[in-house]
Amino acid sequence: MTNVHAPMQPSKLQNYNSARGAEAYKADYQKKLHRKWSDKRERALLARYFQRIGKVDTILDLPCGHGRLSDLLRSHCQRLVEGDWSFTMVQLNQRDHDRDHRHYVRASALEIPFKDQAFDAVVSFRLSHHLETQELREQHLRELFRTAKKHVIVTWFSATSLKNMLRQLRVKIAGKKPKNVLRNDRVRAIAEQCGFRQQLAKPLFLIGSGHVLGLFTRE
Repeated sequence: MTNVHAPMQPSKLQNYNSARGAEAYKADYQKKLHRKWSDKRERALLARYFQRIGKVDTILDLPCGHGRLSDLLRSHCQRLVEGDWSFTMVQLNQRDHDRDHRHYVRASALEIPFKDQAFDAVVSFRLSHHLETQELREQHLRELFRTAKKHVIVTWFSATSLKNMLRQLRVKIAGKKPKNVLRNDRVRAIAEQCGFRQQLAKPLFLIGSGHVLGLFTRE
């Protein structure tokens, strides 16, 4: 049963929360070529976005995973809070990055345990496409906008991406499971409902990835 504390398939959650799963996820970004390419592209886009934002006092990174982006985010703020649903990921992150005013918390990105506008910027990478329902994907966005004072940087799997259109053909022809997607115009609409305007929305790659990295700023 899907709920805010278990929004993904139980087998995925169990693996993500295990020591073996956390270490394997970390190793993927160190060894697999496509992960290295994605990481390089994400970092380049983040650097571009922070050139526009400038340095801020506080950032929440949720889910933080093993801390892949921790050092980059810390360089753009005075105080970084790293949060994840997985106890194991939080522990792995803290083991590798616990220094210079970083803070760690176990939290769900669907019920963020902080007050409204608690952080100057809220960052959420590679979670949306794991959430099993449209309702949860939209709830995730609203929680990010609720807790951000100035900026939200978030990824989602675009319904209009080439990768998703090809997947839709495979759904019809081969019975594949559909991707967990969001329409770009729906993301913008939710942002506007929450008082934010889209500043940038760049695809990770035009071919090979359906992910979009968006920057939103409170009006």
